Amino acid sequence: MRKCSLQTEDRLLLENYRICFKDEQRTSYMDVNDILDQDKLSSFLTWVQNELQAPDLLVAASAFSKRYSYLMVVPALFTFSLLNKQLNMSVSNLSLLSSISENKWLPRLFIKDPNAFLFETDQERAESRDKLIETIFAHHLSPLWDRLSVISKIPQYILWENTAVYLFWVYESLLNRADLTANDRVVIKSDFNYIIYEAHARLFGCFTKDNPFETYYNHRKKIDGTYIRIRKTCCFSYKLSADLKMCNSCPKKDRC
Repeated sequence: MRKCSLQTEDRLLLENYRICFKDEQRTSYMDVNDILDQDKLSSFLTWVQNELQAPDLLVAASAFSKRYSYLMVVPALFTFSLLNKQLNMSVSNLSLLSSISENKWLPRLFIKDPNAFLFETDQERAESRDKLIETIFAHHLSPLWDRLSVISKIPQYILWENTAVYLFWVYESLLNRADLTANDRVVIKSDFNYIIYEAHARLFGCFTKDNPFETYYNHRKKIDGTYIRIRKTCCFSYKLSADLKMCNSCPKKDRC
């Protein structure tokens, strides 16, 4: 495995997923390392609650986890499975930046060292895949979700399904691309199956016996002409809207 610089086209692709490669310290909320500190996370979550006008910390925690999961899961797995490169997703290499959206809070991720790693053998790729999964989940999201649950009283299984939604989305989006080669499709599908069904539970942290994602990966149902994967838990996003409108995938939604 060797270190390499991301190409300009790679960076442009990743910017579509709210990744930043320019240092914007003036607008930085905090280093990701700080988010893992219980006291700093508590203060930050109160800020998020006010920013989103959430009714309580539980709703704020769920909304935060959805936006944060997107940043941590989607760009890294997109880069790994489609571009065949591994980003440095260690917590010390990441900072959370302010939103540039005027209508809703959508934080961005600054990657301090933007270099990636290329694999030279199948074994290196397999080992790197395990390392990436462990870095994102066992070393980052698992302890973060644990602390977030303590602070907000939100059940961790809601946080993990919020994460699963974006894991499924990035791979299903990739597999729907028309520009994939046959080999690309095989590799992407293999990575997807590995993360959901085959990866050892230790790579995900607090789940010592079970994979945290397999239970949420159910078949889509055709509802009003659209195929939808019904969630097993409610993310409480409807409590952020004035009309209390539930997501189409919400298990609480009346579909009679």
